[in-house]
Amino acid sequence: MLVTLYNDGEIYSFSDRAGLLYIRDLGNLDTSKFPISSEEIEIGSRRFRTRRSTLNDVSSSIERGPQIVLPKDAISISYDLDLPFVPRMLEIGGGAGGFSILAALMYKIKIVSYELDEDYFQLMKRNIKRFDVEGLIEANNKDGREANFDEYESIFIDNPEPWNFLDVKLTGTKKIASTLPTYSQAERFSRFLINKGFLVSVHELIDVPIKLSAMGMRPETSFLYHTGFIVSGVGVNLNG
Repeated sequence: MLVTLYNDGEIYSFSDRAGLLYIRDLGNLDTSKFPISSEEIEIGSRRFRTRRSTLNDVSSSIERGPQIVLPKDAISISYDLDLPFVPRMLEIGGGAGGFSILAALMYKIKIVSYELDEDYFQLMKRNIKRFDVEGLIEANNKDGREANFDEYESIFIDNPEPWNFLDVKLTGTKKIASTLPTYSQAERFSRFLINKGFLVSVHELIDVPIKLSAMGMRPETSFLYHTGFIVSGVGVNLNG
C-alpha cells in the first residue's frame, strides 16, 4: 500500500513495502512502521499524520532531477499512446521515472524504460522501489537505440532529439509521443514523423495556476506559462 506522511506544509509518499528507505529531508525510514491512523507521528521535531496516498501525493513525492513530466502532461501522453489498451510500452529517456511511475500506477501496464545517464538511472531505480512498481517497470541503463522497436506498439521518447532514436525501419502499427521544449524541435519531429507515414498532432503545454483570495480569483502573479509541446503520431501498416 502507498502511504503518505503529511502536515500543513509537507507531503511524503512511499510504499509500506519499500523497506528501509532514505527520504530526502526525513532521513532513513522503515517504511513498514507507518500504518494509516488518525494519530500523529513524530519524526525528529516534526509531527505528521498518515493517509492512503493519492496520485497527486505520489507525483509531488517523486525525487527528481532538473525536470519531470507533470501529471497533467502524463495523462495527455497516456491518452495519445492508448495506454489503457496496450499490454506494455517502451520509454526512452526514463529520467527520474516520473512518467513511468504515474503510468504504471494509473494503467497497471508493463513499461520497459531506457535511461543512459547513470545518475538518472540510479535515481529512477530508487523511485521505482519507493513506490513499489518494480514488477511493472523494467529499467535499463542503456541507450534507447538498443531497444527492439518491433516489440512495442506504444513508444514515449523524452529526449530533445527524438528523431535520433527512430531512424530505423518501423513496421505495423505504432503510436509515438514525445515532449519537446521549443517550436523548432516540435516542428522538426512532426515533419520527421510525417515523412515516415504518421498522422501527427501537436499540442502546446500550458499551465496557469489560479490564486484564490478574499477579493476573488485571478492568475498567480509569477508562473511558468509555457511548459513545452507534446508531439504525437499514429502510424498504421508502416513498412519503413
